[in-house]
Amino acid sequence: MKGIIFIDDKRYRHTQNYLERTGHEFCSHTEPARNLDFVIFPFAAEINTATFSNDFFADLRQDVQVFSGIRHSYVCDNCKLHDLNYHVLMDDKTIAAKNAVPTSEGVIAYLVQSRDKTIAGSRVLIVGYGICGRDLALRLHGLGADVTTLVRRDEKAREARSDGVSVTFLQQFDGLDFDIIINTVPATVLTAQMLENRADVLFIDIASRPYGLDMELCKRLNPHSALLSGIPGKYAVKTAGEILGEHIHQILGGAQNNGY
Repeated sequence: MKGIIFIDDKRYRHTQNYLERTGHEFCSHTEPARNLDFVIFPFAAEINTATFSNDFFADLRQDVQVFSGIRHSYVCDNCKLHDLNYHVLMDDKTIAAKNAVPTSEGVIAYLVQSRDKTIAGSRVLIVGYGICGRDLALRLHGLGADVTTLVRRDEKAREARSDGVSVTFLQQFDGLDFDIIINTVPATVLTAQMLENRADVLFIDIASRPYGLDMELCKRLNPHSALLSGIPGKYAVKTAGEILGEHIHQILGGAQNNGY
């Protein structure tokens, strides 16, 4: 199949390499829209709406597959208008599950580099027990950390306990001490007031926008605190790019036909 890709992210170079190895062909961005089987729009950058206007989308065939790394409202609106299949890569649960591994490894690498104590024996709180939170909790637990997850729902509490991970709820937070707090939830769970007396705790936020921690406050409490969103695109770009390529290849092969 033939398509175009707009590389604004290191992952996309490996995505392109993967797709070329699996038999797909890339052409110039000036290729007529009607000749394209797929379009991979920028991962996060703005789109040139003058070049890729409404007319461009109107000229695409109905069986074309349109991708972008994160959701672009402009692309989304045009795909809906012209009844085209639109796939937001980072919204896909399969990709999220595969990205959990390089995400966890990136966090662990940062912890090793930023602290003068071992992970083993450290008291770690992970806010949220979704795909990334669970993978990270299990890996840190395997390294000997004393891991607790802060959850809201009983279902997640049961899942964590079955994994051997301790559980706490928000109302219990003030009475607990931790060496490391890692947020995975893209919303404010721990407020500035709840954190302001926790000097020397290392805070890490790996959530997507709008994130969850007041990083300005966290850095005042511990200068090594960090916002580490999009870790796979920084620490394991080849693996992350090939994860995207594999997913796109499966869609182009007919494994999935409907976007959104």
